[in-house]
Parts: sequence; C-alpha cells; structure tokens
Amino acid sequence: RRSAAAVLSSLYTAPAHPPPAPMTTETRTAAAGPSRTAPVADPLEQKTLHIFVSRALQKILREAPKKYTELRKACIEVIEELKAAGDGQLPAEADLAAPSPTGPTPSAAQLQQAAAGAEAAAAVEAEEGGAGAEAAAILSPAPSGREPATPSFSSPDHDADPDGTAAAAARMALDDVAPVPGTDRYFVPLRLACESKLPRIMEVSLHCIQKIIAYGYVRGKVAGEKPFVDVVMETICSCKDEEDKEVQLQIVQAVNTAVTSAVTAVHDTTLLLAVKTCFYIYLVSKNGTIQKTANATLTQMLDVVFARLESPGASSMAQKDAFLVFRSLCKLSMKPLPEPLPADDSIELRSKLLSLQLLYSIIASSGERFRGGEKFVWAIRQYLCLSLLKNGVSPIPAILQLSLDIFVTLIKYFKAHLKSEIGVFFSNILLRILESSNSSGPQKRLTIQALRVLVAEPQLMVDLFLNYDCDLEGKGIFTSMCDGLSRLTLTLQALSETTEQDAQLKQLALETLVAIADSMVAWERDVKAEGAGAAVTPVGQRPPSIADSSSVSMVGPEPSPVHRGGGEAAGEAGQSPGGGEAGGEVTAVVASRESVDFEAMFHRKHEVHEGVIKFNMKPKRGIRYLREVCGLEDTPQAVARFLRETDGLDKRAVGDYLGEGEDFCKQVLYAYVDSIDFANLTFDQALRRFLTHFWLPGEAQKIDRLIEEFAAQWHASNVGALDHPDTAYLIAFSLTMLNSDAHSAQVKKKMTREQYLGQLRGTCKDEPPPPS
Repeated sequence: RRSAAAVLSSLYTAPAHPPPAPMTTETRTAAAGPSRTAPVADPLEQKTLHIFVSRALQKILREAPKKYTELRKACIEVIEELKAAGDGQLPAEADLAAPSPTGPTPSAAQLQQAAAGAEAAAAVEAEEGGAGAEAAAILSPAPSGREPATPSFSSPDHDADPDGTAAAAARMALDDVAPVPGTDRYFVPLRLACESKLPRIMEVSLHCIQKIIAYGYVRGKVAGEKPFVDVVMETICSCKDEEDKEVQLQIVQAVNTAVTSAVTAVHDTTLLLAVKTCFYIYLVSKNGTIQKTANATLTQMLDVVFARLESPGASSMAQKDAFLVFRSLCKLSMKPLPEPLPADDSIELRSKLLSLQLLYSIIASSGERFRGGEKFVWAIRQYLCLSLLKNGVSPIPAILQLSLDIFVTLIKYFKAHLKSEIGVFFSNILLRILESSNSSGPQKRLTIQALRVLVAEPQLMVDLFLNYDCDLEGKGIFTSMCDGLSRLTLTLQALSETTEQDAQLKQLALETLVAIADSMVAWERDVKAEGAGAAVTPVGQRPPSIADSSSVSMVGPEPSPVHRGGGEAAGEAGQSPGGGEAGGEVTAVVASRESVDFEAMFHRKHEVHEGVIKFNMKPKRGIRYLREVCGLEDTPQAVARFLRETDGLDKRAVGDYLGEGEDFCKQVLYAYVDSIDFANLTFDQALRRFLTHFWLPGEAQKIDRLIEEFAAQWHASNVGALDHPDTAYLIAFSLTMLNSDAHSAQVKKKMTREQYLGQLRGTCKDEPPPPS
C-alpha cells in the first residue's frame, strides 16, 4: 500500500513511460486497408494495456472474498483471455522497455489534431443532446425564482466554415482516435471491484483505471453510443462515499488525470461530475492531506479548463465547459449559511470558502477570451455579482475578505462592463460598512484595506468621480468614500474591541485618504507629462472606463426636466448629463472642457441634491429652488416627472405636495396620474402602483383629491369594469380606510369582513357588490 505522501507526489508527475500515441489515419490505413469497421490494434498499446489489467486483476482476485462470485468470475475470464492473447503467458513488464511499433510514430501535430477533433465532435454531440440543463443541476443549488436563459455557444470559427468542411474533418479526426480493442471488456471487473465497497480492492481498481486513462486508452464509445470516458468517470466518481483515505486519494488522482489529459475528452456533464467529486471529497474528508490534495486538484483542473478556453482556435465545447464550471461555482458560493453561524470546520462554511477561493483564482488568472467574452460577462453579472452582494455583508471575516478580493479583481479586469454593478457594490457594501455603526471592527478594517488597494490606481479614482459623482442620477461614490474615511479618522466612538485596534483602524483610514490625494496628484502629473493630446481621449472615441457598459445606461431614455434645464453646465443643448446623446453612457475623459464641463456637472448635481433636501423639508420652497437654481421646467408635466423619477425624495413630502389645493399643484397631480398606466390592472393592483412613490397625507381633503383623481384615471383605463367613476372612488376610499383600520395600532376593534361588505352594499347600481 502506497503512503498518502507518495500518492500526493505522484499526482502531478507524468507516468514512468510516456503513453503510446493513438494510431493516425495513415498507420491504420496501411495496416487495415480501406475498412474502418474493425481497426487493427497497436501491439504496443495492447501489450501495455494487458500488463496494467493483468497485474490489477491478479491482486483483486487474491483480495476478493469468495462470496463475490461475479467479481471473481469476471477477473478469471479476463485473465484467461489475456493469457490466450499472449500464447499462454501474461506479458512481462520488461517488454515495455524496447517496444517495436508496427507503423510510423505519429507526430506531435497529428496527436494535437486528433485531440482537437475529439473535442470538436464531443461539442457537437453535447449541444445536440441538450445536456446543459442536466449539467446545471449537478453542482448548483436549487434556483430561487426564474432562472435566466443560458446563452448559446458556438465555435468562433463557425463563420469561416459555412459548409461544415472543418466540422467533418474534426469528426474524421475523432474516428482516427480509435478505441483500444478489448478495453471495454477489461473494464468490467474493474467496475465490479469499485462497486464491491472493499477499500483494498477499490484502491487497486482505481489505480489501474488511472493508469489506463493516463496512457490514453480510454477513448471511443461503448457499443457505439456512450463515450467510454463517461462510463469510466461515472465509475470513479461513484466511489466518493468511501471513507478510506487511500481510496479517496486514488479517486482524486484518477479524476485529475482524466480532466487534464490531452487525449481523454472530459466535457460538459462529466466534467461537472469530476469537479463535484473532488469538491465533495474535500468537504467530507477529515484528513488534512486529502483536503490539500483535493483542493490542489480542483485548482489544477480549473486551470486546465480555462487554459483550453484561451488556447488558439478554442472550440465551443471549451467555452461551454468554462461557462458551466464558472456558473456552478457561483451558485455554490450563494448558498446561505445556517443560523446560528456555523463553526469554522463546518461543511457549509468550508464549501462557501472553497467556492469563493476558486472563483477568485479564475478571475485573477483569466485571459482575454474570458474577460472579453459576452457570455462570461453575462455570467458575471447574473451570478458572480449577486454572490458578492450576498457575501459582502457577511460577519465572517474570511468570507468578506474573499468577496472583497474578488471585487477588487473585477474592477481591475472588468470595469468596462460592470458600471451599474460596481456602483451598487460600492453603495450597498463598501460605503454602508464604512458609515454604519453596526458594522464590526474587522469588517471596517477589511473594507478600508480593499479601498486602499483600489485608490492606488489614479485612473480609477478619476473614473469613479466622473462616472458617478458627476452623474446627476448616480450616487456620489468618490465623495461618499472620502467623507466616510474622514469621519472614521475623526470619530470619537469606539470602532472595535480595543483602543489599540481603534488607533490602527483610524491610521489605516488616514493612510487611505493620503493615498487618494497622491493618486490625484499622480494623475495630474501624468496628464501634464504626456501632453494634452495623449492624456485625453480624442473626440469621437471612448476611453476604457467604467462607463463603457453595453447593458447599462447612465440616464434614462429621456433626460429629466431638471437635467434638461442644465444646458449651460452639461454642454450643448439636448445633451445628456453624461456628455452624450440621451440614452447613451458617460465617458471618463473628453477632449476639452468646452465639450463637457464635468466641474459644472458636479456642482449642478450638488445643487439638485440641495433642492431635494429643501423639498423634503418644505415641498413648495423646494420646487421654487429647483426652478430658479437647477433649471426645473415650470410646467406640471416636468414637476410630475421630477416627483416620480428623482431619488431621495421623502414620500410624505411628495404626498403633501400632490394633495395641495392650489391650481398648479392640482395640474401636477393630473399630470402625475396621467403618467401611470392602469390598463388591465385589477383595482387593488392599480391602487398599489398609484401609492408606490408617495404616502397618503394626513389631511382628509388631500386624501380626497388624490383618491378622486386615481378613481377617474382607473375608470377611464378600464372601460366597463365599473358603472361610474364615483363607484371607483367609493371603493378606493373604503380600501384606504380598511387598510388604516387593519394596520393602525390605535384601532383596537378591527373591522370584520361582513361589516366591510355591508358598507359597500349598493355601491354599484347595476351589479352586486365586488367580492372580497
């Protein structure tokens, strides 16, 4: 029995004898003629395979108890067959020292062509079979809500091969990698040995299977249908529940050999099964050596999978493999932890940490094909960003640390695609931890350390300021970050458990502020050194900034009235705050201040923010300020749109303003209600939509005006639903009263169903009262 250290050391070493190369088309044609139905076996391959199988079966036969009759019978049959093939004697291992091949030795280029062809054909079969849905369920948890549609994968060379010539050549290359005759028969006793649940027999069988894979003998199909490698991998992975450490090490070694092999094509569902098996062994094993081995094997397998993605002429199957593995790891990282928080050695916590570690490894070592591929950017938006939002608020420092590391790496490589996501993560995670008094000292320390890394890049600081602080509809990330760090530096409140830790935290925050200033100075120095023409982006071109997101627009389909009124600050008339056309995206740097005055935009944003504060305190005074200072159009439609679309408005203030009895306020209410589509909505759905952006005021007259206008608009949008607008008004008013009655703590005796229906009885002249 080999020691664990020996198995671990052999995990990343090549076999003692290089695996014989598969026969090429020329070799097989010369040996067997034009027929392709029964290829002639390579004597060297046959002899090597016989040695591996015979030695293993003899050991299994000695170890297997007599009650395992089927296993013993299968071993005896194969051993007798091997003796017959060797003229009554089993081949000697020394025969491998000087093999005498019957045909010319295939070149390295021919072997690469055959392997590439096998991958291409496997891609075609997997796509036609629709195994993506099954593969998604292997590693991923049950999805919550509706699952986004998975993008389709096609070969990058499809346009260069419209007639399918290359695909046909790939299939021919797959046929050239013919199975070694008898391999499937010899595998039967090895499979039975793995099913015996006897650790010693399973170890011998798995070691033999790993040798067969390493030498490239697992190829072709079983009975012309299922790929042989899939059958072999299912057998290996079915042993994962065995607790014997030698068996677990053999499983990890065999899986690693299969996935990293250049000849054995492990793809799609089988690849995910291999990853799942190593992941499972890492989680359930109590042995430190096995855990390290499984972790290292997972890392090596993922390196191989994503290296194939970056290789020249990567097939669509290589893209699909990388996508499926990446998505599965993201879903694993999103699994919630139980309450109360688990121990450090719990399976749930170790699973989350390992998945985040592997995701960080993938992102940090990603290549151009992964960083620029639309499908992978889509996966990052749909899965990885969601995982970061869930794990970024974790009270467990290790999870938060990995989440922040991934986020920093995403900004480094993917900021051109993730403008909206970066803004959300800054606002909801980083800035919230800095500003919240409930966040712990370790959370604040890790967050400041992540910011310390980010602020060291001058261009990133400029991008944050231009794309968020100068955007009228964006959160001032740069300003909020500086304010949060300044408050931490000056606060007198306890930030952590000890005074010494508080001092270290404040010093780190101060160092980060100094680094921000240094980055600004460095950016200005670089601009002056390189000259105006090299330091800015020429007109008509877009710099690689955070704003360059194909899916997110800085502004809506039409700029709001406040934004349209800022023509002097935002540039020429009709230009959005971002400096482009309406619906476009904000660029990071422009050719001249005459094109877009970012400083004026920044001040204008603060003026709008000041107007929002004034509106929340005194609505009429705030509207007057916004008209005079911020350029809000003096029309009911413009004010109504401002009330609906502007963030930060107090819903109570909006309700008070809409319920005012002045003529202009009434016109604003009419325009506000007209902008809401109530068509095909039930009465309660329409009322909920109406009350989404404001709260009903306390005065009965204001409530009456709001409900009356809502009832008229709903009746006009749903002709025939009720006999008269007054009926809709009575029902809407009664629903608001019922809601207050049900949820007010001051009302002790709640209204019953019969009482409510009695109040509505006779409301509709021609119809019975509405159902409850």
